[in-house]
Amino acid sequence: MTQGSLPRLGRLRSLASSHAAGALVAQVWQAAASFGLQVAAAHLLGARGLGELALCLGVIILTTAVTSGFVGDALTVLDRHDRGLRAGLQWWAGVLALLGPVAATVTLWSFGVLEPAEAAWFCVAAALFQVEEVARRLLMATLRFWRLVVVDSVALVVAMVALVVVSAVGTVALGTFFVAIAAGQLAGLVVAIALAPADERRLVSLRGARIRQVASFGGWRGAQVSVNPGVFTAMRVLVIAVAGGAALGQVEAARIYVAPAILAIQGIGSYLLASYARDRSLPLRALVARASRSSLGLAGGALALGVLLWAVAPVVGPWVTGDSFTLPAVTVLGWAVYAAATATLQPFVSLAAARGRQRAALVVRLADAFVSLASLAGLLAIGLPYQATPFVLAVGPFVGGLLTRSIVLAPMLREQRQPQVTSSTSTSDPLVDAPLVGARPGNADLGGARLGKAVHHAR
Repeated sequence: MTQGSLPRLGRLRSLASSHAAGALVAQVWQAAASFGLQVAAAHLLGARGLGELALCLGVIILTTAVTSGFVGDALTVLDRHDRGLRAGLQWWAGVLALLGPVAATVTLWSFGVLEPAEAAWFCVAAALFQVEEVARRLLMATLRFWRLVVVDSVALVVAMVALVVVSAVGTVALGTFFVAIAAGQLAGLVVAIALAPADERRLVSLRGARIRQVASFGGWRGAQVSVNPGVFTAMRVLVIAVAGGAALGQVEAARIYVAPAILAIQGIGSYLLASYARDRSLPLRALVARASRSSLGLAGGALALGVLLWAVAPVVGPWVTGDSFTLPAVTVLGWAVYAAATATLQPFVSLAAARGRQRAALVVRLADAFVSLASLAGLLAIGLPYQATPFVLAVGPFVGGLLTRSIVLAPMLREQRQPQVTSSTSTSDPLVDAPLVGARPGNADLGGARLGKAVHHAR
């Protein structure tokens, strides 16, 4: 081995063990359970069954996104070691873990999507999904991304074993998959709690809970991060209404196949939010430049990976779909384009959120969601083939990225360039400043005392 190869090996080893790599692997691995279950549904239930399961999983992901953004992002950015804020986080975690699944279950049952027994197991699975996500976010907040791989591995194995066991003693149906999801999430929750630092596992009395202060930050974040799964849920409803469940199954199979590219963007997005919060004391211009580099790299990488997956789809596609149906090649390419479009948005939205611009970021996300869904509804109504769905959805994130840079971040940069405006006023937001009661002047990175502890505990 040459001397020149040693530094390169060191850099590769450092990259492989970094928080960013851990965030990427954890995001991909978390989706492995959903991927495995949906592939099993494609083989066992066909395109229509896959479409029904995809719709139900999409609703679970939508309700979980609200909890993850509301509670998960709040405990990442706010001082969760402050007793009142910790109590407020606990209160909201319990409320959202109950209300979201119940509302989703009632909606799906009332529209005839689920039978009563299926609805009951769906509600259990959805509730466990919420609680397990909060436990995962505790590990993310302390930058223990690699421990998430252990959590999600356990959840995946238990879910697949439960699916096999239930299938062995009865007929495979939609409800079988909800039982498997519930078992996997329960196992993942137990492991996540066990792997969390001791001071992160403690519960406090709800007396004096700062419910409104948590909501002042988390409410906006919960609404913002729920936009994307909300768009997917609305897309599924539109495709089913226009072309039927089997058509949705084909669109979803193509999305599952291109999932590595899409998940890579989401995984890096989780890391970027934590890194922007950690580097809160840096000039905004430096962070915007970092976001631009991340956006270009992610978009190029996602598109290249997507095109590669499209090229080998005729050979690899049957592993996903089985013998009952085939992957539409144009839809595979469309999801690759969608992944690249998302990369033009994700880094900038994460930066805006870390700098306290939750309301502006939400407005942008709502605008890009409206563009995507209005375009899709209109084009499907006039005869657009359902196989082109992801191409239309990609328009919204691309527009959202442009809007975030021009109407959210650009004014913030102009404020910082004005000499009469100090850094404390140019980046402040009452929604963020009020809850950060534990912040200390000497601990500016990660925005305060709580986030300083996160760095101290992180590997």
